[in-house]
Amino acid sequence: MKKPSVFVNKIEHDLKNNEKVFSSYGKESVEFRSDLSEKDVRKKLYDIFNSPKYVYKADTIIKTNKGILEKTIVGMNKDKLLTMDNETINISDILDINLKD
Repeated sequence: MKKPSVFVNKIEHDLKNNEKVFSSYGKESVEFRSDLSEKDVRKKLYDIFNSPKYVYKADTIIKTNKGILEKTIVGMNKDKLLTMDNETINISDILDINLKD
């Protein structure tokens, strides 16, 4: 019986049909500024909720006076953030907030 033969072309150019993905495990070092006022934090929250990336949730890294949290936020009222886990975070406790890359 004859084995089937497969013809394969050599690829000598860059392929543009794949996504470039970077993954990192372990602790990531995220730089935060701790000199933001509550007004600046509210401005950053406003920018997050009005960005084109925000549809109904936003993955964020939040630095509070209790530590660094990675939370998915879904809403905000006058003085609290609401997370996907149905937790609330006081805006006055937030030192800085950034979107997760």
